Amino acid sequence: MSIIEKARQLGDAIASSVELEEMRQAENAMMSDPEARQLAQEYNEKQKKYLELRSKGQHLTVEQLQDSEDMGEKIMKNALIFDFFHKQQSFEQILDEVNNIISRALTGEDECSGNCCSPGCGCGD
Repeated sequence: MSIIEKARQLGDAIASSVELEEMRQAENAMMSDPEARQLAQEYNEKQKKYLELRSKGQHLTVEQLQDSEDMGEKIMKNALIFDFFHKQQSFEQILDEVNNIISRALTGEDECSGNCCSPGCGCGD
């Protein structure tokens, strides 16, 4: 089997993973709720604005930092947004583990040094 075929199989396995499905369901639930959708959009707009300022070398004011923190706390109090972020982190953890496995294989580090780094890594399963 070629590398490309194996990559397609991996992509298919990731696309059909429980973690991705749960993340998509949580995202749909979040976006279907007007309050959660509005909060998420507000948060994203403010974060984009603040990142843009930082990329221009500007420092955020104390008020802007507080606003960002307050907005983060506000969105995490919304159960639908919290659930989506939790499911998103679970899915991203799977992707990180896949990348770590590939990186170890490329560098010849097929085994961990005894410190189990991730499920499925082979050093404690």
